[in-house]
Amino acid sequence: MTSIPPTTSAAQLEKASAAVKLLFPEALEILKDLVRIPGIAWEAFDASQLDKSAEAVKTLFEELGVFDKVEILRAGYGDSQLGAPAIVATRKAKKSRPTILLYAHHDVQPPGEDALWESTPFEPEIRNGRMYGRGAADDKAGIIAHYASVKLLSEIAGADFDLGLAIFIEGEEEAGSPSFASFLETYKDQLEGDVIVVADSGNWSTTVPAITTTLRGLASLEFEVRT
Repeated sequence: MTSIPPTTSAAQLEKASAAVKLLFPEALEILKDLVRIPGIAWEAFDASQLDKSAEAVKTLFEELGVFDKVEILRAGYGDSQLGAPAIVATRKAKKSRPTILLYAHHDVQPPGEDALWESTPFEPEIRNGRMYGRGAADDKAGIIAHYASVKLLSEIAGADFDLGLAIFIEGEEEAGSPSFASFLETYKDQLEGDVIVVADSGNWSTTVPAITTTLRGLASLEFEVRT
């Protein structure tokens, strides 16, 4: 782990805060565009929409102009199955600075019954200051959080900043991540980082900010009971 002393000044924080306010309307519109893409990783749904979602996210990070490479990658699993498209973007660190790995996912849950929605699932709607649409929070907002953070860093520090970055936007989280282990093994060099920031966690409260510091694993078991 690389140790870097804090060097952020009050003036820099004020500049960052002002930049966030300026970027927010643009980020909101980009989020709406992503929500309009029904990228669902379940087999019963149109896989071309998942490809469209991956392409949209790839373009988003390419346009930042700070990454050495932005790719759509897949990994095999099982006997001959191919996982969903994921986006990986990388930027090498300079001057012994650390590398931060940013994780989110672009696939979403199926919309369910239309009758249970007050608005169209894949047409985002703002009501009382909140956006409603499938995937607006889980987890396309996570993608936008990473995108906006990198964009602001580039604007404030300049595009030649020393921090290393790796972006991993998964495409099958809502379907149980069947190729996840294989993906990590296949692309482990691109996904190396000193710190991982996961923009996909529990919402403790809509009024209380929180930072999740640890996550539990998940075990899937099958029992046979004989009587």
